[in-house]
Amino acid sequence: ESQESQESQESQEMLIALTERNGVVYFFKTVGPKDRIDACRNAVRSFLATIRFPAAEKSGPTWQLPDDWAEKKGTGMRLATISLDKTSHPLLLAVSSLRQSNPNWNVYLTTNLNRWRGQMGLEPVTEKMAIQSFETFDVDGQTLYLTRIKSANGSVTPNPVARRKQPTASLTGFDTANVQGTPPPGWEPGPVTGMRKACFRMQSDDQSLEVTVIQAGGDLLANVNRWRGQIKLTPISQEQLAKSITEIKAGSLKGKYVALAGARETILVAVFPAATGNSWFVKLRGDQSIAEKQTNAFKSFVSSLRFGPVSQ
Repeated sequence: ESQESQESQESQEMLIALTERNGVVYFFKTVGPKDRIDACRNAVRSFLATIRFPAAEKSGPTWQLPDDWAEKKGTGMRLATISLDKTSHPLLLAVSSLRQSNPNWNVYLTTNLNRWRGQMGLEPVTEKMAIQSFETFDVDGQTLYLTRIKSANGSVTPNPVARRKQPTASLTGFDTANVQGTPPPGWEPGPVTGMRKACFRMQSDDQSLEVTVIQAGGDLLANVNRWRGQIKLTPISQEQLAKSITEIKAGSLKGKYVALAGARETILVAVFPAATGNSWFVKLRGDQSIAEKQTNAFKSFVSSLRFGPVSQ
């Protein structure tokens, strides 16, 4: 029996650490079967203890790898992908960064924890329970928050509806029960997990982009300013946002289209009302050159989309 099928039958767990510095939050996240998380937990703790932040205000963290780990440099919000062993299917530690979208740190922690719990098919918890689920320790003058989330054996009963709706780990491209469409030539299917109902990626030389479709809530201005922060742009006002919005359609469904161009990266977003009362977000994020070349392809992709479970 293959390693993949064996792992799919085991209880999955997440091990996540995060810390905030100068308004940027750094995440260190690995997901895998319980026994493999058990085996690497102490090594991950030792690795986290090596994290250092250079004096320069805008510098990201540095770290030291154990001898049997390997690192691959990331792009965009993904700073690095670290292999935690030398097997044919190594456990991976993703290092990423995002602007802190809520100045209230406890609310921010709770929002992220419940997002991760949702990815594992678990119900959300209260702010008090969320804060208690993190252990903290100091590293180079920074406070790191560490938590472990168990999918099937956690202290909170898994939400059977959430688990049933969540796509399998092997699903790529579209979760056709929720969204369907026609990807442009050259776009490769990406993993559909958690909140993602569709995912496609494209690579050209040293340029890359990713397109995702999710259903979520939130004020459009707050979302736009969060996206602007991701590509190092300053926030805008409601009046400025109104001037930057244009109309876009997916079938007969009317939506709003916003283009955000940073110095190195571009984000394109189409937002459509969902039958649930939330919104469908179709988002492209990529290096500036490839994003610019794929703008028309993105708009064509958006126009091809049909959202479920009731077609719109």
